[in-house]
Amino acid sequence: MQTNILQRILDNQKRTPHTLSLEDMGITPMIVQNIYDWAKDYACFGELASYIPQLANVDPSKSAIVVGDLLGNQICVGNGLNVKVSIQSVIKPFLYIYALEKGVHPNDISNIEPTAMQFNSDAVLQPESKKNRPGHPLNNAGAISSAGCISKFENFLDFMRNLTENPDLQVIDDVFQSEMATNANNRALAMRLVATGRFNSIKEGEYALENYTKACAIGVTPKELATAAVVLARGGRRGDKQLLNENNVVRAVNAMNSYGLYEHTGEISLIAAGVRALSCKSGVGGLIMDIDPGRGVFCTYGPKLDKAGNSVFGKYALIPLNHILASPYAMRLSADEILKTLSYFEE
Repeated sequence: MQTNILQRILDNQKRTPHTLSLEDMGITPMIVQNIYDWAKDYACFGELASYIPQLANVDPSKSAIVVGDLLGNQICVGNGLNVKVSIQSVIKPFLYIYALEKGVHPNDISNIEPTAMQFNSDAVLQPESKKNRPGHPLNNAGAISSAGCISKFENFLDFMRNLTENPDLQVIDDVFQSEMATNANNRALAMRLVATGRFNSIKEGEYALENYTKACAIGVTPKELATAAVVLARGGRRGDKQLLNENNVVRAVNAMNSYGLYEHTGEISLIAAGVRALSCKSGVGGLIMDIDPGRGVFCTYGPKLDKAGNSVFGKYALIPLNHILASPYAMRLSADEILKTLSYFEE
Protein backbone atom coordinates (compact mmCIF):
# COMPACT_ATOMS: atom_id res chain seq x y z
CA MET A 1 0.00 0.00 0.00
CA GLN A 2 2.75 2.45 0.96
CA THR A 3 4.68 1.54 -2.20
CA ASN A 4 1.62 2.26 -4.35
CA ILE A 5 1.11 5.66 -2.72
CA LEU A 6 4.76 6.62 -3.19
CA GLN A 7 4.75 5.43 -6.79
CA ARG A 8 1.69 7.58 -7.58
CA ILE A 9 3.43 10.62 -6.07
CA LEU A 10 6.57 10.00 -8.14
CA ASP A 11 4.59 9.33 -11.30
CA ASN A 12 2.91 12.73 -10.99
CA GLN A 13 6.27 14.30 -11.74
CA LYS A 14 6.44 13.12 -15.31
CA ARG A 15 9.79 13.48 -17.03
CA THR A 16 9.70 14.83 -20.55
CA PRO A 17 12.04 13.27 -23.11
CA HIS A 18 15.36 15.09 -23.35
CA THR A 19 15.54 17.04 -26.58
CA LEU A 20 18.25 19.64 -25.94
CA SER A 21 21.31 19.34 -28.16
CA LEU A 22 24.68 20.90 -27.41
CA GLU A 23 23.70 23.66 -29.82
CA ASP A 24 20.40 24.20 -27.97
CA MET A 25 22.38 24.62 -24.74
CA GLY A 26 24.69 27.16 -26.39
CA ILE A 27 27.70 24.83 -26.25
CA THR A 28 29.84 25.36 -29.34
CA PRO A 29 33.27 24.12 -30.48
CA MET A 30 34.66 27.61 -29.86
CA ILE A 31 33.45 27.61 -26.23
CA VAL A 32 34.92 24.16 -25.61
CA GLN A 33 38.22 25.26 -27.21
CA ASN A 34 38.27 28.32 -24.95
CA ILE A 35 37.75 26.09 -21.91
CA TYR A 36 40.55 23.81 -23.09
CA ASP A 37 42.95 26.75 -23.47
CA TRP A 38 41.93 28.21 -20.09
CA ALA A 39 42.49 24.91 -18.28
CA LYS A 40 45.84 24.34 -20.01
CA ASP A 41 47.05 27.72 -18.75
CA TYR A 42 46.13 26.85 -15.18
CA ALA A 43 47.41 23.26 -15.27
CA CYS A 44 51.07 24.16 -14.75
CA PHE A 45 51.74 21.70 -11.90
CA GLY A 46 51.15 18.07 -10.99
CA GLU A 47 52.96 14.74 -11.32
CA LEU A 48 52.45 11.52 -13.25
CA ALA A 49 51.21 8.50 -11.28
CA SER A 50 54.72 7.07 -10.99
CA TYR A 51 53.77 4.66 -8.18
CA ILE A 52 52.37 2.58 -11.05
CA PRO A 53 55.62 2.32 -13.06
CA GLN A 54 53.97 1.99 -16.46
CA LEU A 55 51.99 5.23 -15.94
CA ALA A 56 55.23 7.15 -15.50
CA ASN A 57 55.88 6.57 -19.21
CA VAL A 58 52.83 8.39 -20.62
CA ASP A 59 53.17 11.64 -22.55
CA PRO A 60 52.36 14.49 -20.12
CA SER A 61 51.70 16.93 -22.97
CA LYS A 62 48.54 15.13 -24.11
CA SER A 63 45.12 16.40 -23.03
CA ALA A 64 41.57 16.34 -24.29
CA ILE A 65 37.97 17.36 -23.70
CA VAL A 66 34.90 15.57 -25.02
CA VAL A 67 31.45 17.06 -24.37
CA GLY A 68 28.34 15.15 -25.35
CA ASP A 69 24.59 15.63 -25.21
CA LEU A 70 22.10 12.82 -24.72
CA LEU A 71 21.27 12.74 -28.42
CA GLY A 72 24.68 11.38 -29.43
CA ASN A 73 26.36 14.62 -30.46
CA GLN A 74 29.93 15.27 -29.30
CA ILE A 75 32.37 18.17 -29.39
CA CYS A 76 35.98 17.00 -29.13
CA VAL A 77 39.04 19.19 -28.52
CA GLY A 78 42.69 18.47 -27.76
CA ASN A 79 45.74 16.49 -28.80
CA GLY A 80 44.91 13.47 -26.64
CA LEU A 81 41.58 12.45 -28.12
CA ASN A 82 42.92 9.20 -29.60
CA VAL A 83 45.21 8.23 -26.72
CA LYS A 84 44.36 4.85 -25.21
CA VAL A 85 44.26 5.66 -21.52
CA SER A 86 44.07 3.09 -18.72
CA ILE A 87 40.71 3.86 -17.15
CA GLN A 88 41.94 3.32 -13.57
CA SER A 89 39.47 4.47 -10.87
CA VAL A 90 36.94 5.76 -13.39
CA ILE A 91 36.01 2.09 -13.70
CA LYS A 92 34.69 2.04 -10.13
CA PRO A 93 31.11 3.26 -10.84
CA PHE A 94 30.89 0.68 -13.62
CA LEU A 95 32.16 -2.09 -11.32
CA TYR A 96 29.56 -1.06 -8.75
CA ILE A 97 26.77 -1.12 -11.33
CA TYR A 98 27.96 -4.48 -12.64
CA ALA A 99 27.84 -5.99 -9.16
CA LEU A 100 24.36 -4.58 -8.57
CA GLU A 101 23.22 -5.87 -11.98
CA LYS A 102 24.44 -9.32 -10.91
CA GLY A 103 22.13 -9.15 -7.92
CA VAL A 104 24.67 -8.41 -5.18
CA HIS A 105 22.96 -6.50 -2.38
CA PRO A 106 24.47 -3.00 -2.02
CA ASN A 107 24.96 -3.54 1.71
CA ASP A 108 27.13 -6.56 0.94
CA ILE A 109 29.41 -4.40 -1.22
CA SER A 110 30.03 -1.42 1.05
CA ASN A 111 28.60 1.42 3.04
CA ILE A 112 28.05 4.69 1.15
CA GLU A 113 29.53 7.20 3.57
CA PRO A 114 32.49 9.24 2.28
CA THR A 115 35.40 10.11 4.54
CA ALA A 116 38.48 12.32 4.37
CA MET A 117 40.59 9.17 3.90
CA GLN A 118 42.57 8.71 0.71
CA PHE A 119 41.17 6.37 -1.94
CA ASN A 120 43.66 3.60 -1.10
CA SER A 121 42.71 3.45 2.57
CA ASP A 122 39.66 2.26 4.47
CA ALA A 123 38.58 1.52 8.03
CA VAL A 124 38.53 -2.22 7.20
CA LEU A 125 42.34 -2.04 7.35
CA GLN A 126 41.99 -1.29 11.07
CA PRO A 127 40.75 -4.38 12.97
CA GLU A 128 40.05 -2.26 16.03
CA SER A 129 37.43 -0.33 14.04
CA LYS A 130 35.32 -3.50 13.87
CA LYS A 131 34.22 -2.56 10.33
CA ASN A 132 33.28 -5.60 8.27
CA ARG A 133 32.72 -3.88 4.92
CA PRO A 134 34.31 -0.99 3.01
CA GLY A 135 33.20 2.55 3.75
CA HIS A 136 32.37 3.53 0.17
CA PRO A 137 31.93 1.78 -3.21
CA LEU A 138 34.31 4.19 -4.96
CA ASN A 139 37.39 3.74 -2.83
CA ASN A 140 39.75 0.85 -3.59
CA ALA A 141 38.30 -1.44 -0.94
CA GLY A 142 34.75 -0.87 -2.19
CA ALA A 143 35.77 -1.45 -5.80
CA ILE A 144 37.59 -4.69 -4.92
CA SER A 145 34.42 -5.72 -3.10
CA SER A 146 32.39 -5.01 -6.27
CA ALA A 147 34.89 -6.95 -8.39
CA GLY A 148 34.17 -10.00 -6.27
CA CYS A 149 31.06 -10.62 -8.36
CA ILE A 150 33.05 -11.11 -11.59
CA SER A 151 33.03 -14.83 -12.33
CA LYS A 152 34.81 -14.44 -15.67
CA PHE A 153 36.63 -11.25 -16.60
CA GLU A 154 35.69 -11.51 -20.26
CA ASN A 155 32.05 -11.03 -19.21
CA PHE A 156 32.88 -7.73 -17.52
CA LEU A 157 34.95 -6.68 -20.52
CA ASP A 158 31.96 -7.39 -22.78
CA PHE A 159 29.85 -5.24 -20.43
CA MET A 160 32.25 -2.33 -20.94
CA ARG A 161 32.51 -3.00 -24.69
CA ASN A 162 28.76 -2.59 -24.95
CA LEU A 163 28.72 0.67 -22.98
CA THR A 164 31.65 2.21 -24.87
CA GLU A 165 30.41 0.85 -28.23
CA ASN A 166 33.89 -0.51 -28.89
CA PRO A 167 33.80 -4.29 -29.49
CA ASP A 168 37.61 -4.35 -29.49
CA LEU A 169 38.09 -2.86 -26.02
CA GLN A 170 41.01 -4.55 -24.27
CA VAL A 171 43.10 -4.50 -21.12
CA ILE A 172 46.44 -2.70 -21.53
CA ASP A 173 48.55 -5.64 -20.45
CA ASP A 174 51.70 -3.64 -19.60
CA VAL A 175 49.69 -1.50 -17.19
CA PHE A 176 47.99 -4.54 -15.66
CA GLN A 177 51.30 -6.34 -15.09
CA SER A 178 52.85 -3.16 -13.68
CA GLU A 179 50.00 -2.73 -11.20
CA MET A 180 49.94 -6.40 -10.18
CA ALA A 181 53.66 -6.18 -9.38
CA THR A 182 53.23 -3.13 -7.14
CA ASN A 183 49.76 -3.45 -5.57
CA ALA A 184 50.75 -4.50 -2.05
CA ASN A 185 48.32 -2.02 -0.48
CA ASN A 186 45.37 -3.27 -2.53
CA ARG A 187 46.39 -6.83 -1.69
CA ALA A 188 46.16 -5.91 1.99
CA LEU A 189 42.66 -4.52 1.39
CA ALA A 190 41.60 -7.72 -0.39
CA MET A 191 42.91 -9.88 2.43
CA ARG A 192 41.13 -7.76 5.02
CA LEU A 193 37.91 -8.33 3.05
CA VAL A 194 38.59 -12.04 3.46
CA ALA A 195 39.15 -11.58 7.19
CA THR A 196 35.92 -9.58 7.62
CA GLY A 197 33.84 -12.12 5.71
CA ARG A 198 33.17 -10.23 2.46
CA PHE A 199 35.05 -13.01 0.66
CA ASN A 200 34.88 -16.63 1.74
CA SER A 201 38.48 -17.59 1.07
CA ILE A 202 41.92 -16.21 0.27
CA LYS A 203 41.52 -17.57 -3.25
CA GLU A 204 38.28 -15.62 -3.70
CA GLY A 205 39.92 -12.44 -2.39
CA GLU A 206 42.90 -12.85 -4.70
CA TYR A 207 40.63 -13.41 -7.71
CA ALA A 208 38.65 -10.25 -6.88
CA LEU A 209 41.90 -8.29 -6.61
CA GLU A 210 43.10 -9.60 -9.98
CA ASN A 211 39.84 -8.72 -11.69
CA TYR A 212 39.78 -5.26 -10.09
CA THR A 213 43.33 -4.64 -11.30
CA LYS A 214 42.48 -5.81 -14.81
CA ALA A 215 39.42 -3.57 -14.84
CA CYS A 216 41.55 -0.54 -13.91
CA ALA A 217 43.90 -1.35 -16.81
CA ILE A 218 41.20 -1.34 -19.50
CA GLY A 219 42.28 1.05 -22.25
CA VAL A 220 39.74 3.66 -23.40
CA THR A 221 39.85 6.89 -25.35
CA PRO A 222 38.14 9.97 -23.91
CA LYS A 223 35.48 9.66 -26.63
CA GLU A 224 34.71 6.05 -25.71
CA LEU A 225 34.40 6.95 -22.05
CA ALA A 226 32.03 9.79 -22.91
CA THR A 227 29.91 7.34 -24.91
CA ALA A 228 29.59 5.08 -21.85
CA ALA A 229 28.83 8.07 -19.62
CA VAL A 230 25.83 9.00 -21.78
CA VAL A 231 24.20 5.67 -20.91
CA LEU A 232 24.46 6.56 -17.23
CA ALA A 233 23.19 10.11 -17.82
CA ARG A 234 20.13 8.62 -19.51
CA GLY A 235 19.33 6.35 -16.57
CA GLY A 236 20.84 3.24 -18.14
CA ARG A 237 19.24 3.70 -21.55
CA ARG A 238 20.60 3.85 -25.09
CA GLY A 239 17.94 4.83 -27.56
CA ASP A 240 14.80 2.91 -26.65
CA LYS A 241 16.73 0.06 -25.02
CA GLN A 242 17.17 -0.19 -21.24
CA LEU A 243 20.73 -1.50 -20.88
CA LEU A 244 21.00 -1.05 -17.11
CA ASN A 245 18.56 -0.98 -14.23
CA GLU A 246 17.95 2.70 -13.45
CA ASN A 247 18.02 2.07 -9.70
CA ASN A 248 21.55 0.70 -10.05
CA VAL A 249 22.62 3.72 -12.08
CA VAL A 250 21.15 6.05 -9.45
CA ARG A 251 23.18 4.33 -6.74
CA ALA A 252 26.42 4.65 -8.72
CA VAL A 253 25.93 8.28 -9.71
CA ASN A 254 24.95 9.14 -6.15
CA ALA A 255 28.23 7.58 -4.99
CA MET A 256 30.08 9.78 -7.48
CA ASN A 257 28.47 12.84 -5.89
CA SER A 258 30.09 12.11 -2.53
CA TYR A 259 33.51 10.63 -3.33
CA GLY A 260 34.07 10.82 -7.08
CA LEU A 261 37.10 13.12 -6.71
CA TYR A 262 38.45 11.43 -3.61
CA GLU A 263 39.00 13.54 -0.51
CA HIS A 264 38.85 16.72 -2.63
CA THR A 265 35.27 16.07 -3.76
CA GLY A 266 33.70 18.65 -1.45
CA GLU A 267 35.93 21.58 -2.30
CA ILE A 268 35.87 20.95 -6.05
CA SER A 269 32.10 20.45 -5.97
CA LEU A 270 31.63 23.84 -4.31
CA ILE A 271 33.56 25.61 -7.07
CA ALA A 272 32.28 23.62 -10.04
CA ALA A 273 28.66 22.92 -9.06
CA GLY A 274 27.57 25.37 -6.40
CA VAL A 275 24.42 24.01 -4.77
CA ARG A 276 24.13 21.11 -7.21
CA ALA A 277 25.67 17.67 -6.91
CA LEU A 278 28.85 17.13 -8.89
CA SER A 279 28.58 13.69 -10.46
CA CYS A 280 32.23 13.15 -11.38
CA LYS A 281 34.70 10.29 -11.21
CA SER A 282 38.43 10.66 -11.67
CA GLY A 283 41.25 8.16 -12.06
CA VAL A 284 45.01 8.29 -11.73
CA GLY A 285 45.32 7.52 -15.43
CA GLY A 286 44.29 11.16 -15.96
CA LEU A 287 40.64 10.75 -16.94
CA ILE A 288 37.68 12.53 -15.36
CA MET A 289 34.09 11.60 -16.26
CA ASP A 290 31.17 13.91 -15.47
CA ILE A 291 27.49 13.00 -15.71
CA ASP A 292 24.70 15.55 -15.73
CA PRO A 293 21.46 13.52 -15.85
CA GLY A 294 18.99 14.92 -18.34
CA ARG A 295 21.56 17.29 -19.84
CA GLY A 296 24.75 15.63 -21.02
CA VAL A 297 28.25 14.47 -20.12
CA PHE A 298 31.87 15.40 -20.50
CA CYS A 299 35.16 13.58 -20.25
CA THR A 300 38.59 15.16 -19.81
CA TYR A 301 42.09 13.74 -20.07
CA GLY A 302 45.33 15.09 -18.64
CA PRO A 303 47.82 12.70 -16.98
CA LYS A 304 49.48 15.08 -14.50
CA LEU A 305 47.85 14.65 -11.08
CA ASP A 306 47.38 16.63 -7.89
CA LYS A 307 48.18 15.17 -4.46
CA ALA A 308 44.78 13.48 -4.22
CA GLY A 309 45.18 11.71 -7.57
CA ASN A 310 42.94 13.96 -9.68
CA SER A 311 43.96 15.23 -13.11
CA VAL A 312 45.09 18.84 -12.73
CA PHE A 313 43.97 19.76 -16.25
CA GLY A 314 40.71 17.91 -15.77
CA LYS A 315 39.69 19.50 -12.50
CA TYR A 316 40.27 22.99 -13.88
CA ALA A 317 38.41 22.17 -17.09
CA LEU A 318 35.44 20.71 -15.23
CA ILE A 319 34.72 24.04 -13.51
CA PRO A 320 33.49 25.88 -16.63
CA LEU A 321 32.40 22.64 -18.33
CA ASN A 322 30.06 21.79 -15.49
CA HIS A 323 28.64 25.30 -15.50
CA ILE A 324 27.84 25.37 -19.22
CA LEU A 325 26.27 21.89 -19.09
CA ALA A 326 24.20 22.54 -15.96
CA SER A 327 20.75 24.03 -15.81
CA PRO A 328 20.94 27.82 -16.17
CA TYR A 329 18.82 28.13 -13.02
CA ALA A 330 21.38 26.47 -10.73
CA MET A 331 22.84 28.63 -7.95
CA ARG A 332 26.62 28.81 -8.02
CA LEU A 333 29.56 30.89 -6.89
CA SER A 334 30.36 34.02 -8.87
CA ALA A 335 33.34 34.02 -11.24
CA ASP A 336 35.22 36.29 -8.84
CA GLU A 337 34.59 33.95 -5.90
CA ILE A 338 35.65 30.93 -7.97
CA LEU A 339 38.92 32.57 -8.94
CA LYS A 340 39.62 33.49 -5.31
CA THR A 341 39.08 29.88 -4.26
CA LEU A 342 41.22 28.38 -7.01
CA SER A 343 44.40 29.31 -5.14
CA TYR A 344 43.75 26.36 -2.81
CA PHE A 345 44.08 23.92 -5.71
CA GLU A 346 47.84 24.33 -5.80
CA GLU A 347 48.32 23.34 -2.16
